[in-house]
Amino acid sequence: MFFDQIKELDASLKQLRDEMKNIAAAAEAHFDQLDDIAAHIIALEAILASVMKQVKVDPEEVRAWIKEMTNEGGTRPEGSSKARMIVDQMIATGKFQGID
Repeated sequence: MFFDQIKELDASLKQLRDEMKNIAAAAEAHFDQLDDIAAHIIALEAILASVMKQVKVDPEEVRAWIKEMTNEGGTRPEGSSKARMIVDQMIATGKFQGID
């Protein structure tokens, strides 16, 4: 009886180990995907920063575009607050010289 319980516990621990390996592999894959997204965003910001040195942009027009494109069918009338916050931060830090 005792040895049967030990065998069950051993089997459970092995299954848990295998499941933890699967979780670790999935987490690593997600991290790689996030790293790819971050690289794309950095590249787009670099391109935008270069363009903004040559072209003047109205920040209110940018905010209006964000509001329109992220209002989720009217359920979020102000749109994405995070996107607006990022634009405001870019303006405040002077990261993009073409935005007043």
